[in-house]
Amino acid sequence: MTMDDFEFGVPTEEMTALPEGFPEAGLDVPGPAEYGADALIPQPPEDGDGQGGVEAAPSPEEPPKKKRASRKKADKPEEPPAEDAAGSVEDSGAEDTVGPVEDSSTSPVAEDAAPVERLPEADQLDPEAGDSSSDTLDVMGLAAQEDAAPMDEPPVGDNEPARQSAPQRAERVAPRPKAGRPAEGHSSLMSLKLNELDRGLTEQERQEWNDIYASFRAKSVLTGRIIGVDGQAFNVRNRETGHVERRTMYCAVIIAYRVKVLIPETEMWVPGEERPAHVLRNMSGAEIDYVILDVDREGGVAIGSRRMGAMIKQRAFDTARGGHEPSEKLTCRVLTVGPSRCLLECAGRDLTLRYQDMSYASYSDLREKYHPGQTLDCVLKEYDRASGRMVISVKEAAPNPFEGARQRHPLGSRRQAVISGKYGGGVFCTLPDDTTCLCLYTAQHTDRDFREGDTVILVIVKYDMERSLIYGRILSKW
Repeated sequence: MTMDDFEFGVPTEEMTALPEGFPEAGLDVPGPAEYGADALIPQPPEDGDGQGGVEAAPSPEEPPKKKRASRKKADKPEEPPAEDAAGSVEDSGAEDTVGPVEDSSTSPVAEDAAPVERLPEADQLDPEAGDSSSDTLDVMGLAAQEDAAPMDEPPVGDNEPARQSAPQRAERVAPRPKAGRPAEGHSSLMSLKLNELDRGLTEQERQEWNDIYASFRAKSVLTGRIIGVDGQAFNVRNRETGHVERRTMYCAVIIAYRVKVLIPETEMWVPGEERPAHVLRNMSGAEIDYVILDVDREGGVAIGSRRMGAMIKQRAFDTARGGHEPSEKLTCRVLTVGPSRCLLECAGRDLTLRYQDMSYASYSDLREKYHPGQTLDCVLKEYDRASGRMVISVKEAAPNPFEGARQRHPLGSRRQAVISGKYGGGVFCTLPDDTTCLCLYTAQHTDRDFREGDTVILVIVKYDMERSLIYGRILSKW
């Protein structure tokens, strides 16, 4: 037997008697559409050109062979036809095309959409979209704190699944309260002998507890300053199921003198205006109004609600005699500050203001001037009692420093100023009277020679009375 008696490693006399299961991929002749990686596989000679001269034609009983690409598609599981699809790969006339099918969800419409500009986390002070757990949970009282989540892990809550970086702790249903004791796990305030408990208190401690008792019974509003944020475990009642559950959540801590008042995050915001979790964590130092919900006299702890205090303040502002008109002077309190936004509370309403509404001067970071706990004057610009819409401006409560600037800083005068920001090759300089001057460098200086906060000497070169702008040029560093 010589090499001429073999055809692709199989004797020529055996090729006519191949079993039906023998792979015959080498006998498939690729069409023009299959040229590519498969074209590197050696192909058999055409009929009548083999070395042995044996014709390997299929028997008439055998079904016609399929192309390789079609056989690969036949091996794949059939997918149900999509009604919204324009057609399958076979219907599109590309049977021999091997490759992924484009998803209809990634259509050109998504590609043409403009990217949404996201603010940094410190500036995300607006209410979050979606349902909040504060609408379905009622805080019953403190739970046992041995399993309370540490502050380096986000607390457990149904309204914050996307902000949890650590694995969520499995929720456990609180044990059934014992007979004669409330679900809070402590004795009722009215069942205690307060005279005996308060007998050894000092005058300041007694006054502090009397304020808490009065707020608990009469729902009077107390005012305090947040000194920090803790993670605490609470027993809460689910309004949908009626079950008492255990939840760990962030709480604002207020200590007027000796008593620790906890305000859970579910009691921080008015329903429908819930803010992200990082807003509460950055509110240390803010002054807020709250109402006492529960008192644990023996444990020296009370639970408060800021949203109840805010709603009482709103009602008092809305029903004030004489009403309110635009341009009215009001006061507001700073809750938290970001680089370019500030969260304020005015008349029980939480309002987010941009830096354009905060000051006439230019600041690269609002946190350089404002911080939680400040009380600012503001002007009421819009107010609708029916919808509750309110618009205020802190900037307009102060006189505009541009008024009379032409007399104080005539053209050609040299002034000392501080660089407050840079943008697009220009420099914002603040004069001692809080007037902002837009400056450029001289030919002898570059941007690397100056930094924000540097004191410089500039010259006034132009006034734009229509836009209330002053232009100058930096001469040197002071």
